[in-house]
Amino acid sequence: MSVRQANVIDGMGIDKNTNKLVFLITDPYAWAVQEYEHLTAIQAKINNYVRYIETESYSEMYKDRKFDGYRIEIVFKYKYTENGEAFLNAGKKQLKERNIDFIYSVAKAE
Repeated sequence: MSVRQANVIDGMGIDKNTNKLVFLITDPYAWAVQEYEHLTAIQAKINNYVRYIETESYSEMYKDRKFDGYRIEIVFKYKYTENGEAFLNAGKKQLKERNIDFIYSVAKAE
């Protein structure tokens, strides 16, 4: 599973400290070669997650469970570009308007 599989939820769980339902996106791809395609894939994946949240499709798995909010987290294998960071920050603002927290980070190298 990865950012390029827009219709797949990479990971999902509950943050017990905040009672938020957390959705994970994994991104193992480099940025330099096809930045536009990379950003398009991220946008499609996030849009799918937002639909999943707004339609409460998670309720099959978490029957009768009420959450205090939602969070989408993206973990990148490679550092994002300047354009990538601007895109992610814009997405963060848009998701905030839908009461969805958005966090992104780069995985630590082993």
